[in-house]
Amino acid sequence: MEMIILKIILCSGIVLGLYYLFLAKEKTFIFNRFYLLLGLVFSYSIPFVTIETQQIENKKPNIIFEQEISQQVLQISDASQTEAIDYIQLLWIAYFIVSGILVLRILYLIININLLKGRKIIYQNRTVVLLEKEIAPFSFLNTIYVSASYYRDEKIDERIFLHEEIHIKQKHSVDVLFIEVLKAFSWFNPFIYFYKNAMITNHEFLADDEVIIKNENIKNYQELILNEVLKQQNLSLTHQFNFNNTKKRFIMMTKRNSKFAEAKKYLAIPVFILLAGFFTEKVYANDNGTVDNYSSLNQSSKVNKSYSTDAIKEFLEITDKYGDIIKNKDFDRFTKEVPRNQQLKLIELRNKIKVEDWGKLPIWVSYHEIYKQVPTQKQLDQFLNSKYNITLNGKIVDNSILKSYKNTDFYNVALLKIQPKNPDFRKFEYTVTLYTNDYAKKINSQKNIAVSFTIDSEKYMTKLEKDTITPKKNIDVKVSEVKSARTELKDDEKVQDLAISQAVSVTQEVTTLPEYPGGINAMRNKVSQNFNGAVFKGDEGLVKSDINFTINEKGEVSNIKANGNNEIFNTEAIRSVKLANENITWKPATKDGNNVAYRFKIPLTMKFEAFKKTQ
Repeated sequence: MEMIILKIILCSGIVLGLYYLFLAKEKTFIFNRFYLLLGLVFSYSIPFVTIETQQIENKKPNIIFEQEISQQVLQISDASQTEAIDYIQLLWIAYFIVSGILVLRILYLIININLLKGRKIIYQNRTVVLLEKEIAPFSFLNTIYVSASYYRDEKIDERIFLHEEIHIKQKHSVDVLFIEVLKAFSWFNPFIYFYKNAMITNHEFLADDEVIIKNENIKNYQELILNEVLKQQNLSLTHQFNFNNTKKRFIMMTKRNSKFAEAKKYLAIPVFILLAGFFTEKVYANDNGTVDNYSSLNQSSKVNKSYSTDAIKEFLEITDKYGDIIKNKDFDRFTKEVPRNQQLKLIELRNKIKVEDWGKLPIWVSYHEIYKQVPTQKQLDQFLNSKYNITLNGKIVDNSILKSYKNTDFYNVALLKIQPKNPDFRKFEYTVTLYTNDYAKKINSQKNIAVSFTIDSEKYMTKLEKDTITPKKNIDVKVSEVKSARTELKDDEKVQDLAISQAVSVTQEVTTLPEYPGGINAMRNKVSQNFNGAVFKGDEGLVKSDINFTINEKGEVSNIKANGNNEIFNTEAIRSVKLANENITWKPATKDGNNVAYRFKIPLTMKFEAFKKTQ
C-alpha cells in the first residue's frame, strides 16, 4: 500500500508539473480542463493496474548451491503473549478520522449554500436566487446566486449572468466537487491542493473567454471584475464572479497562444504512455501462463569496479576468520560461532559486489525474504474456481475468501500444476500459494538470514564425494563410486545433487529446540536416502523447496507442506520427509519447562548440472 500511495503522489505531481510547464499559459482552456481531470483519474488509477509480461531471464554466475541454511522458522504464537502495538492499525484509524472530518466539511459547505436566504426566480431559463446578503455573484451546480441589488428592472447585468451561466453549462461545480471528494480521501497527497487551484483558475478563463467573445469590450469587463473584488466571499465549493487570481485573468484576456500551443497538446499522449509504463505494476508469467517468483538482479550490478573490489576484499577478510567452518560447510558452527552482526556485514558487503563477481565468494549470505510477485485481477478471479487449492499466508483456505481481496492486496503468488503422484491429484488441478502485503512485509521485516555455501563447477565432482548424499536415480551410482565413475560420464550427462539445509530459529521464543533422534544430520540422511531422483527428467536445472512441518507437544510430526517452484520436487520432498519421520518421535521444543508446538522449516535444493567427459 505504501508503494501505491507513493506512486499516486509522484504521478499526480509529474502530471501537474507538466501542466504548469507547458499548458497553464496557453489559451487551450477546454483541453486544459480535460487534461487536469484525466491526469487526476490517471494518477489515482494507474498504480492499481497490473501488466502481465514474459519473465526476464537473468544470467547468474556459474555457482552450484550445495546447501542452504535459513535462520527462519515460522513461529506458532503463544496465546498468552502480549500483542505488540499495531502501528499500521493506528495509522488507518488516523486516516479515517481525517477523511471523515473532510467529508463532513464538504457536507457542511453544501448545507451552508442551501441555507442562504433569498428569493428564488427563473431568469432566462436559469434558476437564480436573489440574496438578501450583499456578496459577489457565484454559481453552484444549476443555480446562480446574486445579491438582490443586482436585479434591477427585472434584469441582471448580462456579463455577470453570462459568466455564471457558462459555469453551469459546462458543469464546473462537478469538477470542484470531484476534487474535494478526492481530497477528502487522499489528503496526504500535497499536489491535490494545487490541482484544485489550477482547475478553478482554468474555469474562470473558460467563463471569461465566452463573455469576451459575446462582448468584445474587454476594458469594461475588467472594470466590472475590479468593482466586485471587495465583495468576494470564502465559499470554497462555488465559482464566485471574482477571485484573487484577477491579475492572471486580465493577462489571459489579452494574451495570444504561442505558435506551439497545438503541438503541446499532442505531447500529452506520449507523456501518459511513459507514465503508464513506469507506474503500472508488472507481473511475470512463464510460457505456460503460470506465475513464477521473480526478483531482479541485485543492484550491486551497478556499482563501480573499484567499489566492488574493495567490498570483495573486506568480505574475504571476514570469511577467512571462519575458514574452517566454511571449508567443512558446518552449518551448526556457522550459526553458533559467527556473530549476527558479522552475518549482517556479509550481507551488506555482498550487496556492494557486482553480480559477475559473486563467483569469487566462498559463501553467500542474504536475507530470507518473500519476493514481490503480484497476481493479476484476472488470475485472482480464476482462483475462485474449486480446481485451485488455495494456501493463504501459510493456511489452506476456501476459494471464496478471495472475493474479499483485490489483486493488489497480495505481495506474492505462486501457481503450480499438481502432478499425478501428488496426494491432492484429482481433487485439484493447481495449487496456489498467496501472501498478503502485510504478512509478507512482516516476514521480510524480521530480517532472517539465509546462508549458501558455494563451490565452482570444476571442483564439484571432488566435493560431491565428501559432502553429498546422492539420491536414487536412473543411473544408480553409489557415493563411494563417484570419483571412479567420473571419467565414465558421457558428454552432457546430468548429475544431480540433493542439498538439505538445516533450519535454526533466531526469533522463536523457546527454551530448547526440538531434536530428531540421532540429531538433525540423521534426519537429513534419511530424507536423502528416501528421495527418488528417478522421477526427474534431468534438465530441471536448480530446483528449490521450503519444507514446513509442525512438531507438536508430543514430538509428533504433522502438517507437512512444501513451497517451491517445481511441483514434482515438492511432492517428492513431502514424501521423503514423511518417510523419514515414520515411527519417529522427536524430543519436543520446550518453553518455561513446558513442551510446546514448534513450526520447523528446512529448505531443500537440487541442482542438475552437465559435465564434459574428462580425458
